[in-house]
Amino acid sequence: MSAKKHPPVSKSKDKPNFTALTHQVVLDSPEPLPFDEVLWRVNALAPIATKNPENTIRGAVGQSRLIVATGDGRYGWKPRVINGSSLRVTLSDTHLARQAIGFGYEVRDALWPSFFEIQLREDRAPVHLQLPTGAVTHAPLEHLGDMKWGTTGSPELWQWLKTLNPAAGDHLIFRVLDGEARRYGVEYQPRASRDENVIAERNEAILQAALAYFRRRKSGAAIWDICAHLLSTGQYKHPIPPDPLSEIWTEEVWGTELEKKGYRGGWMLASASGTDSLVKELFGQTANLYDDENPQDLPGEYQPGPGRRPRPSREAQQGEARTFICRVKHKGFPKVWRDIEIAEDQTLEDLHLIIQEAFEWDDDHLYSFFMSGKAWDGRTEIGAPWAETDQHTHQVVIGSLDLQPTRKFLYLFDYGDGHEFDVEVMAINSAAPSGDYPRIVGEKGKAPPQYPDFDE
Repeated sequence: MSAKKHPPVSKSKDKPNFTALTHQVVLDSPEPLPFDEVLWRVNALAPIATKNPENTIRGAVGQSRLIVATGDGRYGWKPRVINGSSLRVTLSDTHLARQAIGFGYEVRDALWPSFFEIQLREDRAPVHLQLPTGAVTHAPLEHLGDMKWGTTGSPELWQWLKTLNPAAGDHLIFRVLDGEARRYGVEYQPRASRDENVIAERNEAILQAALAYFRRRKSGAAIWDICAHLLSTGQYKHPIPPDPLSEIWTEEVWGTELEKKGYRGGWMLASASGTDSLVKELFGQTANLYDDENPQDLPGEYQPGPGRRPRPSREAQQGEARTFICRVKHKGFPKVWRDIEIAEDQTLEDLHLIIQEAFEWDDDHLYSFFMSGKAWDGRTEIGAPWAETDQHTHQVVIGSLDLQPTRKFLYLFDYGDGHEFDVEVMAINSAAPSGDYPRIVGEKGKAPPQYPDFDE
C-alpha cells in the first residue's frame, strides 16, 4: 500500500467509519503514536459519539493487521515500522531445482505486511526487488502447494542467482528498504561466509523475544502473530539477520512451553509435526504421525482451491438416509441462525464447508470443532485437516459422534479472530429421502460480517 493511498472513509455524515478514520490517522503520522494521541486525532476528524469512545478506537486498532504496537506504548503503520528489517531464507535443493523460493512466515509478513488484512486493505501485488547489481525486478506472491507461500521470482532474479552458483544451505537475505513503496533488497550469502557467533547471538535474541511474547498471552500465540510482533518491535533491525524462525522456534522449545501451560495448543506453533515420543511424554498418549501441511488422505473435494466443496452422501444417493438437522448460531449474533441437514456418513469437514456456505463467508482460515462446547478444550477438539490436532474434521463422520437432539457443541472459525458458533442438534431423521446433503433447510436473519468494523 503506497504512502498516499488512504483506506476508504465513510462519506456518511450520520455515522463516520471510525475504523477507517483510525487507519487514516496512523497512516498519516510519520512516527508511531501513543494510543491517547490516536484517540484525540480521530475525535478531531469526527467526534466519537459511541458509548465508549476508547473501546471504539481500541476495537479498530485490535482488528487491524496494519496498525501495530511497536513495544513502547505506541502504534504505527506496519509497512513503515518494519523499514530497516533484515530477514534470512535458507535455500534448499527444492528451491533451486524448481526455481521457486519458499518463504518463512516472517519473510512473507515483511514483504506482504497486509497478508492477513481484510480484502478492503489487503495488498498482495508483486514487490519491487533490488538486486546487488542495481537492477530492479519484481517478485509475485504465490502459493507453492503444501500450504507454503513463496515466489518464482523473475528471469532476472534467477539469472543473477545462477552466476553465483548457489547450493542448498546458502542464504538469501531480504532487506526492507521502503515497505510503503514496496521496495526490498536481496543479497546472497554462501553458507561458508556466515558469522556463526553473531548469528547465534541473533538467534538467541529472537528466541527470547518470541518466548516473552508467547508467555504474556494466556492462550499462547500463533507463529504468524509471533512473527508480526517481532517485526513490529524492531527485533529484525540488525544488519545480520537471524536464522529463519522455523529453525529457531523448534519442537523442543514449544513443547516445553506447552507442558508449562498444561494444555494441547499445537495449532499455534511452528509447522513441524510432533514426534511420537514427545507427544506421548507431554500428553500421555501415542501420537498418530500426521503431516498437517500435506494431509495424505484428503479427498479431492476438500483440497484447497476454488473447487473446494462438501462431499455428497453416498448413503443418501442410493436411498433413504439417517440425517441430523443442526441449528448454527454465531455467539455474537444469537438471533441469527441457519439450519443445516447433514447425513450420518458425511464428515465434520462437510459440516464446516456447508456452514461457510450458509453464512456466505470466505473459507480462508483454520477451524476446529469442540464437542464439549468449550473453546480450546484439547480433549474434545477436532481440527481442520491442516490443524495440529489429534483428530481432524475429514476423518470424523457425523454418525460416529453419538449426537442426540438438544446436544450442543462448538464450531470455532479463524483461530486469530475466534468466531464461535453454537451447533445444536434440533432433530434426527432416521429415514430422510434420497437427495443431496448437506443442505441448508432454514434460516433467520442477515448473516453477520466475517470482518466487522468495530465502530460500535
